[in-house]
Amino acid sequence: MLDKIILKIEKNIPEKWRGILNHDGFKRYFANTGWMFLGQVFYLGVSFLVGAWIARYLGPNKYGLVSYVIAFTGLFSFIGPLGVDGILNRELVSHPEKRDELLGTSFRLKIIGSILAFVTATVFAFIFNGLYSLTSWLIIMFSVSFFFQAPNVIATFFYAQVKAKENIKAQIIAAVASSMLKVGLILLGGDIIWLLIIYIFDYVWQAIFLVKFYNQQGLKIRSWKFEAGLAKSIWRDSWPLMLSAIASFAYLRIDQVMIGKIMGETAVGIYAAAVKITEVFYFLPIIICGSLFPAIVNARNADIRAYYRRLKNLYVLIGVLGFLVALPIMLLAAPVISFIFGSQYLAAVPILQIYIWSSVGLFLGAVVNNQLMAENRTRAVFAINFTAMAVNVVLNIILIPKIGLIGSALATLAAYSIASIWLLFFGVIKSRKKY
Repeated sequence: MLDKIILKIEKNIPEKWRGILNHDGFKRYFANTGWMFLGQVFYLGVSFLVGAWIARYLGPNKYGLVSYVIAFTGLFSFIGPLGVDGILNRELVSHPEKRDELLGTSFRLKIIGSILAFVTATVFAFIFNGLYSLTSWLIIMFSVSFFFQAPNVIATFFYAQVKAKENIKAQIIAAVASSMLKVGLILLGGDIIWLLIIYIFDYVWQAIFLVKFYNQQGLKIRSWKFEAGLAKSIWRDSWPLMLSAIASFAYLRIDQVMIGKIMGETAVGIYAAAVKITEVFYFLPIIICGSLFPAIVNARNADIRAYYRRLKNLYVLIGVLGFLVALPIMLLAAPVISFIFGSQYLAAVPILQIYIWSSVGLFLGAVVNNQLMAENRTRAVFAINFTAMAVNVVLNIILIPKIGLIGSALATLAAYSIASIWLLFFGVIKSRKKY
């Protein structure tokens, strides 16, 4: 299907540019990005529609409780990957001959991280929500999902091989199965506990099919090898990324946790509706950067000028894309909220009008992270994310008691702008000769 699209495009462009479309590298990356885009549109479309139905079914209070549980658990999800994914992607591109050693070692590290994540989430759930609180036990139950995320090393392998199609197939199958169960839950009048169990099985099904598709490539998990020396090497590069992930997940989720503690679960439900709409578009920079990251790494190794040209073009593309997403959503916030979530969530309109602009900073931040990863500047990634986290937490503490949910949206907008500020002062200005 994607080949036919390329042929149709080729017929309508000047002949001097057709050589680009005929280039094997272009076709490979275009097809990879196309699969990621189409797959994510389907996955997010189904997930979003079913998620909106769930929000209507539960109402702001119960939806707020579910959102709080997921956000609280998300604060500790950084521990599971141990910052391995970015390093693994880079190493698989640079050293494909070490595939089994890299995957086996990374998988073992992720299992260790999952155990640590589960224990840490359990301890903090009891500290912040009480030993006998339903919320604490819901958090512990949902934390079981950490253990099913270790097989995601296979997804990283497929991305490094520019074979996003396999990841997308696993994701779509899991989404369809999960969505059918969620619809059944609504029709049968199920409660929150069963809903969270279905959310856990999102990860289970995806892990199962990733393994299946890996085997279909003629590769076997039993060939994976753990090497202590390689583990130390990966950890040496990945620990700053894990610290960065702490900050990243914190400023992504801390707002909902703080709202829950200060304003209650209904406020979390209202705020989560605005967040849900904004997050629909987060797949765009992930797909574009994830698909082009191998090409960027290869360009840096072969031609530094080509590397910086590609980065410049990517920054412009992503920045414009973020603006084109934010402006119409801001202008149409009221009808969008009313149509998707219903009148009971109309209080989310002013939140969405502010929060949606954070997508511009987040989009640019995705490119910044990929650039720093390509340059092995993991400490800079940590510095950016830690600064963003600190800004978000401090502003939430100051603004939520004074202006409520609007304050939290402003805090998030400020935090997401940190990557853009870094890009302006340390990226473009310092690298202007190279760009």
